[in-house]
Amino acid sequence: RAILRRVYALIKPFVRLCLLNANPQDLPASTLLLALCLAGYLTITTLIALPVYGFGVSLVQGFIEILLLLAYTQLVLQVRARPERYLQTVTSLAGTGVIIGVLGMPLIYSLYRSAQAGSVSSLTLLSYLLVLGWLLVVYGHIFRQALSIGRPFGVLIGFGYIVLTSIVIESLFPSMPY
Repeated sequence: RAILRRVYALIKPFVRLCLLNANPQDLPASTLLLALCLAGYLTITTLIALPVYGFGVSLVQGFIEILLLLAYTQLVLQVRARPERYLQTVTSLAGTGVIIGVLGMPLIYSLYRSAQAGSVSSLTLLSYLLVLGWLLVVYGHIFRQALSIGRPFGVLIGFGYIVLTSIVIESLFPSMPY
């Protein structure tokens, strides 16, 4: 029971970020927390790609996504002259990515299975798009707070990260046909 309380205490700030009830600056500036979030992010991104690419390629994809997350966040914070916000921003992005990734994983696996069967459920696809939209809103919220900009610009910067990651991963690892 004490372990559950500790786990809940660890994920609660990220759940609050996902619900837009907290801001990146509410997190402690902790390299240990960042390391935990990046480990979770690597695990989730690897598990999401696993059915399509196998373990080795999925793990490499996960590391590439982490590098992109770190570099993209550093770049946008440097451009806005806010480098001191890096640790909390990238921790927020990775931690919320883990939470939303865990929630979206059943939908993604369902999409994989239905694509293999030759027909994709409209409801599953719509649900996945809603989760992706939620991720975009959360990333936009985090970037808005970190960069002290308006909501539309935060969402645009979050969208830029999602598009960049998609392009890089798809360029390096084209989707395998079912």
